[in-house]
Amino acid sequence: MRKRFVLGSLAAAVMAVLAFVGAAVASPPQPVTITVPTTIEPGAVDNFTSNDGVICLSGTVSTEVRHFVGFQSGNQAQILLVKHFVCDAGTFDLLLRATLDFTTSDTVGTWTVIGGTGDYARLHGAGKLTGEGMGAIVLDEYTGTMHID
Repeated sequence: MRKRFVLGSLAAAVMAVLAFVGAAVASPPQPVTITVPTTIEPGAVDNFTSNDGVICLSGTVSTEVRHFVGFQSGNQAQILLVKHFVCDAGTFDLLLRATLDFTTSDTVGTWTVIGGTGDYARLHGAGKLTGEGMGAIVLDEYTGTMHID
């Protein structure tokens, strides 16, 4: 009985140390702002810029998945998108949940990191999206936090 208690306590201590070490390796969340003049046409590849931080300062972005619902009202639509960002050191994907206003072409919503490759394979983050309709483009701004485990 005492042997089981000692082994159980030892296992718990090892797991606690491993949890602490894992948490110590993760980078702290950093503020991020990504700006994209998004072209409103299928297959478009746009350029993006970001503030100095977790991801690259610039690269390209495309829309990989698009699901458009709720447009029957004639006023707005709910859009689910997967945006694929490409940097020299890797790629990352964001899931966007946005509302599009048909009158202004403005968008508001949220985003979440759902995957990555290269330097961004362990990227995590989330935030808000605002977009200002400007004719053939929407000037999208993603704000939030990101970190790499």
